[in-house]
Amino acid sequence: MSSGDKTKKKIPDSYLNQISILKVLAQEETSEQNPRQYQIHEIADMSGLKDERETQRCLFILEGQKLVCPYPPGDFTSRSWHITKQGIKTFRSISRTLTQQAA
Repeated sequence: MSSGDKTKKKIPDSYLNQISILKVLAQEETSEQNPRQYQIHEIADMSGLKDERETQRCLFILEGQKLVCPYPPGDFTSRSWHITKQGIKTFRSISRTLTQQAA
């Protein structure tokens, strides 16, 4: 490959899974006081992961970044999750970047 060739870096699958989950959770924006809750099995199905354990692992990672939150807050055994305001901003930024790279 010559130095003039442009190469695109492949985004790791674990990151793509997290982005897919953010996309699902960002679908229906509701008020910050009453965010739309999704069950883990819904998130797994809608994101294409199909694996609830992998979905939950991704949710824990995203929660550590303050992008998602369990309901009730702090209950990490909860099956209900929602996106945070920061998660929505982050997802929009990622979407813009991916759209620009595709163009």
